[in-house]
Amino acid sequence: MKSSENAKESRGETIQSSAAAKESRGETVKERIAAALVEFRRLFEAFERAGFKLYAVGGCVRDWVLGRVPKDIDFTTDALPSETKAILAANQYPVIPVGEVFGTIATNIDKKTYEITTFRVKESYTRGSRHPVVCYGRDLALDLERRDLTINAMAASISGEIVDPFDGLGDLERRVLRVPRSSYERSVDIFSDDPLRILRLARFKARLGFDVDIDAQRAARDMAGTVLTVSHERWYSEIDGLLSAAHPEAGLSWLDEVGVLSLIVPEMRLLHGAHVAPPSLVPGIAQNSDIDLWHRILSILPSIPPDGDLRWCIILGTIGYAVSNQGTWADSVSTMLAREICQRFKFSSARASSIERKLVSIPSQSPTYRSARELAQAVVPDLDSWIAYQDCKCALLPVPCLAHQKAILAAWRDALEPYIERPESAAIRLPKDLSQKLIEAFGVSGKTLGLYLSHCRDAVLDEIVAETAPAEDFVDFCRAHDIDEGAL
Repeated sequence: MKSSENAKESRGETIQSSAAAKESRGETVKERIAAALVEFRRLFEAFERAGFKLYAVGGCVRDWVLGRVPKDIDFTTDALPSETKAILAANQYPVIPVGEVFGTIATNIDKKTYEITTFRVKESYTRGSRHPVVCYGRDLALDLERRDLTINAMAASISGEIVDPFDGLGDLERRVLRVPRSSYERSVDIFSDDPLRILRLARFKARLGFDVDIDAQRAARDMAGTVLTVSHERWYSEIDGLLSAAHPEAGLSWLDEVGVLSLIVPEMRLLHGAHVAPPSLVPGIAQNSDIDLWHRILSILPSIPPDGDLRWCIILGTIGYAVSNQGTWADSVSTMLAREICQRFKFSSARASSIERKLVSIPSQSPTYRSARELAQAVVPDLDSWIAYQDCKCALLPVPCLAHQKAILAAWRDALEPYIERPESAAIRLPKDLSQKLIEAFGVSGKTLGLYLSHCRDAVLDEIVAETAPAEDFVDFCRAHDIDEGAL
């Protein structure tokens, strides 16, 4: 047993050495973890005095081993939730019963929230639920065994000692994703307990670029349909995380390979074998090309910044090209399908609206003052991102079309520059007293008054009347153009 532990520590040091460029000291993994847990010593000691064990667990241990700073630090204990609450209260820690029914109690340390979860021996989700049914235990190894992947099935003591019963350290070194006690049957069990774990596996593949164990691969393919029982909010969380990772193409490609992607986003199957280029092309160049949109998207995703919505946009904004007639209505179809997909994945209304603004088509004609300002009105406050998306989208084009499309985008970027610097200037602001002046001059109201105001806005867009002109100039414009209700 001792030699096995020594082997694991040696392996951990090997993994650590791969991140040596990020380290200013030649510390071991154990030393690094111990240093990270120093601020929690009082918490560890509180549980120890009460006769219980406490460990840092899961992703934070994995990240420390990899030389990364974990996003969250979670803890696990053999104390029951009621016992955890009592320990926290007795030691003047805040008690936050965020998920007490599921075994989780939270507390605040230095204004940060940390979760402490009781050892579990079983965790499963009912159809469509976001909440697990759990059974508590007193054995750390059993708690780690029910976790999704070996690289997440590690715990650490306050001294930095790693508890690794399923060789997560070895899998980090081998760059492989597999379930604890790996076998086809065990993988099926893990995915059955929570089908979302198939999507989580894809997210870790996208984040780390690791290979998937063959048993987990087979089980994921055979269990693909079970993801349909998972709440769509959880779909969104995992796919959004996947698209924010370093290797999004790896995660998407794997989901497609095991048949999950076609179940949750069936529209994306249309991209396979689609050889359609976007519209606004050089006259005389055929729109059919040798582009396979699916593989082209996979090839450009890593080069697209992961922040914001650009990766979502390049996927959602391309789907229409696979179903529209030679790309003629591609952008309209893409926008329609994107709206449906955002609703399916339970995007917030604000984020869905932002994505829809970014998907507004780039006009094929040269910009005018009117068309540039109208486009700015449609896209603000996402004008900068709209330009970034259009630039990314050019990478989908065949080479003969690229220069032409780049020139169009450059012309529009120049025309939109004033609104990029001052987004509020895109909106037309008519004189505050214009409505009253129109009522006095023409006796109009309701829809007819709205018609007059619309024509006044047109006068600004067509540069007939200056936006800063007094209301009387707009009244004269309306009188000269003989606007009446018949134009409604």
